[in-house]
Amino acid sequence: MPKKRKKDRKAPSRRSSVQTTPAQRAVLELVDWNDASEEGVDVIDAFTERFPTPVDAVKAVQAGECVQWTGGIDGSTMRHRVLLFDDGTATVEQAVFVGGPLEELLLCAWHQAGEQRRDSLEAGVLAALGELHTAIRPVLEAEIRKVRPDYTAAVPQPFREDPELYGPGMPVFGWRILHPVGPDTTWEDTRDTAAWNTSETMSGLLGYYDHVPELQQAGLAAVLRKHDVPVVLCVDCGQPITDRHPRWMSVWVTPDSEHGPVCGYPRAARVTAKPALGTFTDHDFGGPHHPA
Repeated sequence: MPKKRKKDRKAPSRRSSVQTTPAQRAVLELVDWNDASEEGVDVIDAFTERFPTPVDAVKAVQAGECVQWTGGIDGSTMRHRVLLFDDGTATVEQAVFVGGPLEELLLCAWHQAGEQRRDSLEAGVLAALGELHTAIRPVLEAEIRKVRPDYTAAVPQPFREDPELYGPGMPVFGWRILHPVGPDTTWEDTRDTAAWNTSETMSGLLGYYDHVPELQQAGLAAVLRKHDVPVVLCVDCGQPITDRHPRWMSVWVTPDSEHGPVCGYPRAARVTAKPALGTFTDHDFGGPHHPA
């Protein structure tokens, strides 16, 4: 049973890294939240060691450096970075990327859409992400208001980025808030707690948000389908599936590495009796996925 966690989750995880110049990448100390001290390890410490304030970081960016933190805490990947725009204004981007079951749903839908429908799929995904966050934001606010009664969550904007170099080929989707940097801006001003905690709601790993219908597989699928994102679920195991992956064309397959083309709950009755001399039964072949 995992230990109870603080609501403002700050500890960098095993995937944490800080990039302060295009040629230099420093890996943060690996921290497991269960083993962290009561005070925790603040993500912002990754910046303040070199840049006491966001204004100091902006000056570094103006000089050609890249100031960025990426990592995760029991959830999907997060990013904190300083951005400089052409008009001279600067912001700190606080981004949370989709992960867990939602990422699997989107990946299968992206394959199902095919080349002809992917432009409209991206627009549908962004609209669905906006609706999804509208549904989960009150839940996150309620958590934080237990210790901060006057708290109101910021509203992050859905966004997409080009596919990663070694990713699956699908664009990267997520939510982000752009915090303007002024003379008196502090690093704490650039982190909205609810947006940060969205990372854990998206992971689906710990079951903390099983009471939110929109975060369950069927609920997520319904939100995406509402915006014409072609989600297909297996009628037996409920996993997102596609029959248009280039290595599995015409075979219904899921990105779940434990199952792939094999349904975890095949329709055929499970064999209980074992052969007297052999090792295998016909059930060891598993069964195929069936689209709902």
